[in-house]
Amino acid sequence: MVKMNIYRGLFLFLVICRIGFSYSLQLTSVTTRIQDGGKPAKSMVDCVVPEGYPLEEYDVVTEDGYILGIYRIPYGRNNSSTKKRPPILLQHGLSADSSCFVMMTREKSLGFILADAGFDVWLSNARGNAYSKGHVTLDPVLNGSKFYDYSFHELGYYDLPSVIDFILNKTDNTQLRYIGHSQGTSEFFVMASTRPEYNAKIRVAATMAPVAFMGNTRGLFKILSHFAGFLDVLNEYFGINVLFKNLTNPWDATKFPASFIITTVGYNLMSAMSGYDDQQFNKSMIPVISEHRSSGVTIKQIKHYSQNIKSGNFAMFDYGSNENIKRYGQPAPPEYDLSKITARVNLHYAANDWVSRVPDVQKLNSHLPHSSLIEVPFDLFNHLDFLFAKDVKELLYDNLIKIML
Repeated sequence: MVKMNIYRGLFLFLVICRIGFSYSLQLTSVTTRIQDGGKPAKSMVDCVVPEGYPLEEYDVVTEDGYILGIYRIPYGRNNSSTKKRPPILLQHGLSADSSCFVMMTREKSLGFILADAGFDVWLSNARGNAYSKGHVTLDPVLNGSKFYDYSFHELGYYDLPSVIDFILNKTDNTQLRYIGHSQGTSEFFVMASTRPEYNAKIRVAATMAPVAFMGNTRGLFKILSHFAGFLDVLNEYFGINVLFKNLTNPWDATKFPASFIITTVGYNLMSAMSGYDDQQFNKSMIPVISEHRSSGVTIKQIKHYSQNIKSGNFAMFDYGSNENIKRYGQPAPPEYDLSKITARVNLHYAANDWVSRVPDVQKLNSHLPHSSLIEVPFDLFNHLDFLFAKDVKELLYDNLIKIML
C-alpha cells in the first residue's frame, strides 16, 4: 500500500510538473517539433530576419565550460547607421529562451521595440536550453548528471558574468543596461550579490516580475513545492535530471475540436501558473508561445525554487546539513546578501502575478540599497503578461524605454 501511494504520488507530481513548467506543453501541431539538430523548429533567425532586422549569433564560454548561444540585433529597421548605440541585455525566464522577446509582432516584441528605439540589443540563452547545449568537455546525453547539475545560482554566478563581459568587450563599453524576466531576475540578484564587482558594469537594471523571495507564491508553483521530495526519486532511481526537453504534440491544432481544446486548456494551464487575466492575455498567442517553449528545466532548478517557496528566504541551494557544512561552513544554506547590490534596480511588478507576489516584491525592495518599485497599471496583469499582454507596450515597455535611456 505504501509503495502504491508513492507511485500514485509520483505520477501526480509528474502530471503537475508537466503542466506547470512547460507552460504550454507544446500545444501546437507536429510542425513545431524540435528538429534533429536541437534547435527549435522556429528559430531566432525565423523570428527576427523576416521582420526586417539584422541578427548576429555568438558563442560565449563560461568559466565552468558551458557554451552559450547569444544573439544580437545591432540596430533597428530604420537606423542602420554606424553610430554607436548603448548595449542592452535581455535575459529570459525559466523554461524559455531568447525568442520570448521577439515572438510577438515587431510593434509588441521588446527586442524589436528596443532596437527601433536606438539600442544595441543582446539576447542571451541560459545553459541547457535549445540554444546553449554545448560544453567544452561534457555531453548533455552521455554526461547528463553532470551537465544538468545546476540551478538558477549557476546561471547567475557563471552565465551572466560571462555574457556581460563578452558584450562589453565586443562593443567597447564599460557598462550595459539589463532587463530580465522571472528567472532572469533571479540570475541578476545572484550575480550582483555574489560577484559585487559586476554592479559597476550595470548602468541600470529593469527586473520584470522579479523573483527572489517567494514565500507568498500561489498557484501551480506553490503546489509544485509540496512535491519537491519526489524529485530525488526521479533523479536517484530513474536517472532523470532534466524535465520537459523537446516536448511535442501530435494533434493538429488548426482543426476543430482540437484547436478549441488546445486553446482553452493551454490558457487555463498558463493562468494557473501565472494568474488569470482574461482581458490582456491574447489566446491567439498560445500556438506561438508553444512553438518556442521547448527548453528543459533541471531537477535542481525546480528544487531550488521550491526550497525558497517553503522557507520564504532568498537563499542558496540546500544540500542538507552535512553537505551544507562542507560547502558553506554552516548547516543551513546562507541567504544571498542583497545589500551588496549597489546597481540601480527597478522592480516592475504586477498585482495579479501569482509567482512574483506583491508582498515578496516589497520585501525584496526593502533589502536593496538602490531600488524603485514600479507597478504595472492594470489590476489583472500577470506573470506572463510582461511578455505577451495585448497592450504590453503601452502598459510597460514605453515606460521601460524611458528608464533605460
